Amino acid sequence: MRVVGLAVDAMDNERPAIHVVLVEDSGGTATIEDATDFNGDDEPMPDQMHHAAEGVRTYLKSAGAERVVVRVADFNAQARQTKGTKNRLRMEGAITSAATSVVPDTHLATGKDAGQWFGGSKADVEAAATTLVEASSLHKRFGEAASAALAGTAL
Repeated sequence: MRVVGLAVDAMDNERPAIHVVLVEDSGGTATIEDATDFNGDDEPMPDQMHHAAEGVRTYLKSAGAERVVVRVADFNAQARQTKGTKNRLRMEGAITSAATSVVPDTHLATGKDAGQWFGGSKADVEAAATTLVEASSLHKRFGEAASAALAGTAL
């Protein structure tokens, strides 16, 4: 099964980036086939959301994915609602809509959800994703997207 994991990185409050990982899991061994980023430009947030959604839509049309999992922010009652947090949530909505328009089998997953789908905990799926990312010689920024994709292979 080919599964795409998507994760939004809001380290830059004004320009969230989308990390994309395509995992192939035929034969019982998951491998990363592709990984890429869609970075925000210095433009208004609605334009960034539109361009990110179009980028995701175009990527998915060519990836041949059977499922998509969008890794969404974990809930934290104590967290402050900063501009970066709000922009991450907005971007997650935009890319989820785009993904669903191409791959109807699209899911949202918190870290806890991803861990449960994977058959363990958030820490378990993140550890497996880290191993997979390192084995593929990718940057650690792809970890959340990889954990989403791995969780998607287990659904």
